Amino acid sequence: MWPLKTKKNTPSKPSKRGEKQTQSLIRRRRLSLTVRGIGLVTACVTIVFSVYIWKSGLFQIWTVETKDSIDRQIAHAGLSIGEVRITGQKETDIKEIRNALALYDGQSMVSFDLDAMIERLESLPWVKRAVITRIMPDILDVSITENIAVAFWQARGKIYLINQMGEIITDENTEKFIGLPHLVGQGANEHLAEILIMKSQYPDLFAKVKSSVRIGNRRWDLNFHNGIKIKLPEKGYVLAWQKLYEYENNQKILAKEVLIVDFRQQGKTVLRLTPAEAERRRLTNKIDKKAENI
Repeated sequence: MWPLKTKKNTPSKPSKRGEKQTQSLIRRRRLSLTVRGIGLVTACVTIVFSVYIWKSGLFQIWTVETKDSIDRQIAHAGLSIGEVRITGQKETDIKEIRNALALYDGQSMVSFDLDAMIERLESLPWVKRAVITRIMPDILDVSITENIAVAFWQARGKIYLINQMGEIITDENTEKFIGLPHLVGQGANEHLAEILIMKSQYPDLFAKVKSSVRIGNRRWDLNFHNGIKIKLPEKGYVLAWQKLYEYENNQKILAKEVLIVDFRQQGKTVLRLTPAEAERRRLTNKIDKKAENI
């Protein structure tokens, strides 16, 4: 055996300058990375869980259940809808209004979406504007302003009721409005104001008009019930309409054997007679000429 060498105590080497600060910085960086990692993992888990909750429908279920619970509590407190007052409704079916309101028994006064309810009402054909007012504690006031039908518009193979702006109201249940002006042709509804002007000027004369046809989206042909056609000019249609009134008032032109009264040439009125009348006049002129030669 040999004697073991004893380790002599040697003094520790002095630390290098800044070594402690370096180690402290490393530790802080490691801690920061760890915290960031944990935060990232937590965020990922939260996102995945949230997507699952949303896709599975649990969130919607919880929301509805919470809303219903609050709604029931409010209703039990005496703020449930007890009466619905509807005013201004004339052409709109009352069932359509009720469906648009989408209320249920025991619903509270504060649980429904007022804007969505108004939007559903105003999407109904006849409803132009709707105003809904809560009258506490239990009354819901629904005020309806409806469109006013002023004419028919025939286009695209259908006949529509239109309002004063030329906007379509509906194409259903139009029989009761049979006496309104009848416009025909693409774009005719956009020039409704011209027809309404003529109607307001001489309503008795316009009552004899069966249909107003828009020609080339430039001018009007007026078809009268007795079969006579009035061709109005592109410009100056009001003046031509006034001349027609004077002809009818003074000469009863609409009672004569005439097919067409043409005002398209400025300063001139051209008449086209019925074939029978044209033949009668031809024969009359022929007889008159023979008589002159005798």
